[in-house]
Amino acid sequence: MILAALVLFRALSPLIETVEGELPIVITAPHGGTMAIPGGIERSNTGAKQFVTVTDTRTDVLARTTAAEVENATGKKPWVVVAKFSRKYLDVNRPVEVGAEGDAAKAVYKEYHDDVRKAVDAVRAKFGKGLLIDIHGQGSAPETVFRGTQNLKTVTGLSDLAGPTSFLGLLEASGVAISPTSAMAHDKENPKLDGGYTVQTYGSQHPDGIYSIQLEFGATYRATKAIPETAKKLATALQAFANN
Repeated sequence: MILAALVLFRALSPLIETVEGELPIVITAPHGGTMAIPGGIERSNTGAKQFVTVTDTRTDVLARTTAAEVENATGKKPWVVVAKFSRKYLDVNRPVEVGAEGDAAKAVYKEYHDDVRKAVDAVRAKFGKGLLIDIHGQGSAPETVFRGTQNLKTVTGLSDLAGPTSFLGLLEASGVAISPTSAMAHDKENPKLDGGYTVQTYGSQHPDGIYSIQLEFGATYRATKAIPETAKKLATALQAFANN
Protein backbone atom coordinates (compact mmCIF):
# COMPACT_ATOMS: atom_id res chain seq x y z
CA MET A 1 0.00 0.00 0.00
CA ILE A 2 2.83 2.42 0.84
CA LEU A 3 4.59 1.84 -2.47
CA ALA A 4 1.30 2.17 -4.32
CA ALA A 5 0.69 5.52 -2.65
CA LEU A 6 4.15 6.76 -3.48
CA VAL A 7 3.59 6.45 -7.21
CA LEU A 8 0.86 9.07 -6.94
CA PHE A 9 3.53 11.73 -6.49
CA ARG A 10 3.96 13.75 -9.64
CA ALA A 11 6.64 16.20 -10.55
CA LEU A 12 5.26 19.54 -11.71
CA SER A 13 8.90 20.55 -12.25
CA PRO A 14 11.92 18.31 -12.78
CA LEU A 15 13.42 19.98 -9.70
CA ILE A 16 10.37 20.17 -7.45
CA GLU A 17 8.11 17.31 -6.41
CA THR A 18 4.61 18.53 -5.62
CA VAL A 19 1.44 16.70 -4.60
CA GLU A 20 -1.95 18.39 -4.51
CA GLY A 21 -3.61 17.37 -1.27
CA GLU A 22 -7.04 16.80 0.19
CA LEU A 23 -6.25 17.30 3.89
CA PRO A 24 -5.42 20.35 6.05
CA ILE A 25 -1.80 19.21 6.11
CA VAL A 26 1.20 20.54 4.17
CA ILE A 27 4.54 18.69 4.27
CA THR A 28 7.61 20.47 2.94
CA ALA A 29 11.23 19.32 2.66
CA PRO A 30 13.59 21.97 1.27
CA HIS A 31 17.03 20.48 1.89
CA GLY A 32 17.02 16.81 0.87
CA GLY A 33 17.68 17.16 -2.85
CA THR A 34 20.88 16.41 -4.74
CA MET A 35 20.24 17.61 -8.31
CA ALA A 36 22.14 20.44 -9.96
CA ILE A 37 20.10 23.32 -11.39
CA PRO A 38 20.69 23.50 -15.15
CA GLY A 39 22.37 26.78 -15.89
CA GLY A 40 22.74 27.46 -12.20
CA ILE A 41 25.82 28.34 -10.19
CA GLU A 42 26.89 27.07 -6.79
CA ARG A 43 26.07 29.49 -4.01
CA SER A 44 28.85 31.56 -2.47
CA ASN A 45 29.04 32.72 1.10
CA THR A 46 27.91 36.32 0.87
CA GLY A 47 28.04 36.80 4.62
CA ALA A 48 24.54 35.49 5.16
CA LYS A 49 23.72 34.27 8.65
CA GLN A 50 24.07 30.48 8.97
CA PHE A 51 25.31 29.93 5.41
CA VAL A 52 24.95 26.17 4.80
CA THR A 53 25.17 24.04 1.65
CA VAL A 54 25.07 20.49 3.05
CA THR A 55 22.17 18.12 2.36
CA ASP A 56 19.70 17.19 5.10
CA THR A 57 20.15 13.53 4.28
CA ARG A 58 16.98 11.52 3.58
CA THR A 59 14.61 14.28 4.68
CA ASP A 60 13.08 14.07 1.20
CA VAL A 61 12.53 10.34 1.70
CA LEU A 62 11.02 10.96 5.13
CA ALA A 63 8.60 13.53 3.66
CA ARG A 64 7.47 11.18 0.88
CA THR A 65 7.13 8.19 3.19
CA THR A 66 5.17 10.19 5.76
CA ALA A 67 2.79 11.43 3.07
CA ALA A 68 2.27 7.88 1.85
CA GLU A 69 1.55 6.71 5.40
CA VAL A 70 -1.02 9.48 5.85
CA GLU A 71 -2.73 8.51 2.62
CA ASN A 72 -2.62 4.83 3.53
CA ALA A 73 -4.36 5.59 6.84
CA THR A 74 -6.91 8.14 5.62
CA GLY A 75 -7.41 7.45 1.94
CA LYS A 76 -6.57 11.11 1.30
CA LYS A 77 -3.36 12.89 0.36
CA PRO A 78 -1.67 15.68 2.28
CA TRP A 79 -0.13 18.52 0.31
CA VAL A 80 3.57 17.92 -0.32
CA VAL A 81 6.36 20.10 -1.72
CA VAL A 82 9.80 18.46 -1.86
CA ALA A 83 12.97 20.03 -3.26
CA LYS A 84 14.92 17.76 -5.60
CA PHE A 85 17.63 20.36 -6.21
CA SER A 86 20.81 20.53 -4.17
CA ARG A 87 21.22 23.12 -1.48
CA LYS A 88 24.58 23.91 -3.05
CA TYR A 89 22.63 25.68 -5.80
CA LEU A 90 19.59 26.95 -3.94
CA ASP A 91 18.32 27.28 -0.38
CA VAL A 92 14.59 27.93 -0.37
CA ASN A 93 14.51 28.16 3.42
CA ARG A 94 16.23 31.53 3.22
CA PRO A 95 15.07 34.85 1.74
CA VAL A 96 15.68 34.91 -2.01
CA GLU A 97 18.43 37.51 -1.76
CA VAL A 98 20.64 35.11 0.23
CA GLY A 99 19.21 31.75 -0.89
CA ALA A 100 19.40 32.10 -4.67
CA GLU A 101 22.19 33.34 -6.95
CA GLY A 102 21.57 33.82 -10.66
CA ASP A 103 18.43 33.79 -12.76
CA ALA A 104 18.15 29.99 -13.00
CA ALA A 105 18.12 29.52 -9.23
CA LYS A 106 15.77 32.46 -8.70
CA ALA A 107 13.26 30.94 -11.14
CA VAL A 108 13.26 27.62 -9.26
CA TYR A 109 13.02 29.50 -5.94
CA LYS A 110 9.88 31.25 -7.16
CA GLU A 111 8.33 28.01 -8.38
CA TYR A 112 8.99 26.24 -5.07
CA HIS A 113 7.40 29.00 -3.03
CA ASP A 114 4.53 29.38 -5.50
CA ASP A 115 3.75 25.71 -4.84
CA VAL A 116 3.92 26.14 -1.06
CA ARG A 117 1.71 29.24 -1.23
CA LYS A 118 -0.79 27.38 -3.40
CA ALA A 119 -0.94 24.59 -0.82
CA VAL A 120 -1.39 26.96 2.13
CA ASP A 121 -4.04 29.00 0.34
CA ALA A 122 -5.96 25.87 -0.67
CA VAL A 123 -5.90 24.53 2.89
CA ARG A 124 -7.16 27.85 4.28
CA ALA A 125 -9.90 28.09 1.65
CA LYS A 126 -11.21 24.60 2.35
CA PHE A 127 -10.61 24.14 6.08
CA GLY A 128 -9.99 27.59 7.54
CA LYS A 129 -6.88 26.34 9.30
CA GLY A 130 -4.16 23.77 8.76
CA LEU A 131 -0.73 22.52 9.74
CA LEU A 132 2.50 22.89 7.78
CA ILE A 133 5.40 20.63 8.78
CA ASP A 134 8.79 21.66 7.39
CA ILE A 135 11.11 18.64 7.60
CA HIS A 136 14.84 19.14 8.22
CA GLY A 137 17.81 17.23 9.57
CA GLN A 138 20.34 18.20 12.22
CA GLY A 139 23.60 16.55 13.26
CA SER A 140 24.14 17.83 16.80
CA ALA A 141 21.79 15.47 18.67
CA PRO A 142 21.08 12.21 16.80
CA GLU A 143 18.21 11.06 19.02
CA THR A 144 16.41 14.41 19.25
CA VAL A 145 13.91 16.29 17.09
CA PHE A 146 14.12 20.03 17.62
CA ARG A 147 10.94 22.05 17.31
CA GLY A 148 11.16 25.36 15.46
CA THR A 149 8.29 27.82 15.75
CA GLN A 150 10.15 31.08 16.37
CA ASN A 151 9.31 30.44 20.02
CA LEU A 152 5.62 29.76 19.30
CA LYS A 153 5.17 32.71 16.95
CA THR A 154 4.47 30.55 13.87
CA VAL A 155 1.72 28.63 15.70
CA THR A 156 -0.11 31.73 16.89
CA GLY A 157 -3.70 30.81 17.77
CA LEU A 158 -3.01 27.11 18.30
CA SER A 159 -4.66 26.38 21.62
CA ASP A 160 -2.95 23.05 22.29
CA LEU A 161 0.65 22.77 21.12
CA ALA A 162 1.98 19.89 23.19
CA GLY A 163 -0.94 18.42 25.15
CA PRO A 164 -1.49 14.63 25.19
CA THR A 165 -3.81 14.72 22.17
CA SER A 166 -1.95 17.44 20.22
CA PHE A 167 0.26 16.81 17.20
CA LEU A 168 3.50 17.27 19.14
CA GLY A 169 2.14 15.53 22.23
CA LEU A 170 1.20 12.43 20.23
CA LEU A 171 4.55 12.44 18.48
CA GLU A 172 6.36 12.59 21.80
CA ALA A 173 4.13 9.88 23.31
CA SER A 174 5.12 7.60 20.41
CA GLY A 175 8.73 7.74 21.55
CA VAL A 176 10.05 10.66 19.51
CA ALA A 177 12.19 12.93 21.70
CA ILE A 178 11.03 16.50 21.06
CA SER A 179 12.93 19.55 22.27
CA PRO A 180 11.54 21.52 24.01
CA THR A 181 9.61 18.66 25.63
CA SER A 182 5.84 18.77 26.06
CA ALA A 183 6.32 19.35 29.78
CA MET A 184 8.41 22.42 28.95
CA ALA A 185 6.57 23.44 25.80
CA HIS A 186 6.94 27.16 26.48
CA ASP A 187 10.71 27.00 26.96
CA LYS A 188 12.90 28.81 24.46
CA GLU A 189 13.81 26.83 21.36
CA ASN A 190 17.35 26.16 20.18
CA PRO A 191 18.28 29.55 18.65
CA LYS A 192 20.01 27.87 15.67
CA LEU A 193 17.00 25.66 14.92
CA ASP A 194 14.03 27.77 15.95
CA GLY A 195 12.34 28.03 12.56
CA GLY A 196 13.59 29.37 9.24
CA TYR A 197 12.13 31.24 6.31
CA THR A 198 9.39 28.71 5.48
CA VAL A 199 7.63 28.76 8.84
CA GLN A 200 8.33 32.47 9.21
CA THR A 201 6.59 33.11 5.87
CA TYR A 202 3.63 30.72 6.07
CA GLY A 203 3.01 30.59 9.82
CA SER A 204 -0.25 31.53 11.51
CA GLN A 205 1.16 34.83 12.75
CA HIS A 206 0.15 36.04 9.28
CA PRO A 207 -3.50 36.52 8.25
CA ASP A 208 -2.91 34.26 5.22
CA GLY A 209 -0.91 31.61 7.11
CA ILE A 210 -1.48 28.30 8.88
CA TYR A 211 0.12 26.69 11.94
CA SER A 212 3.71 26.00 10.89
CA ILE A 213 6.33 23.90 12.66
CA GLN A 214 9.90 23.18 11.60
CA LEU A 215 11.06 19.74 12.74
CA GLU A 216 14.81 19.09 12.82
CA PHE A 217 15.25 15.32 12.91
CA GLY A 218 18.41 13.80 14.35
CA ALA A 219 20.27 11.17 12.35
CA THR A 220 18.78 8.26 14.33
CA TYR A 221 15.31 9.08 13.00
CA ARG A 222 16.59 9.53 9.43
CA ALA A 223 18.57 6.30 9.13
CA THR A 224 17.38 4.23 6.18
CA LYS A 225 16.03 1.44 8.41
CA ALA A 226 14.40 3.92 10.80
CA ILE A 227 12.49 6.01 8.26
CA PRO A 228 9.43 3.71 7.98
CA GLU A 229 8.88 3.83 11.75
CA THR A 230 9.59 7.56 11.99
CA ALA A 231 7.19 8.23 9.12
CA LYS A 232 4.45 6.09 10.67
CA LYS A 233 4.70 7.96 13.98
CA LEU A 234 4.70 11.31 12.22
CA ALA A 235 1.74 10.30 10.05
CA THR A 236 -0.29 9.08 13.04
CA ALA A 237 0.17 12.42 14.78
CA LEU A 238 -0.72 14.32 11.59
CA GLN A 239 -3.84 12.19 11.12
CA ALA A 240 -4.98 13.11 14.61
CA PHE A 241 -4.58 16.79 13.79
CA ALA A 242 -6.55 16.37 10.57
CA ASN A 243 -9.39 14.65 12.44
CA ASN A 244 -9.76 17.43 15.01
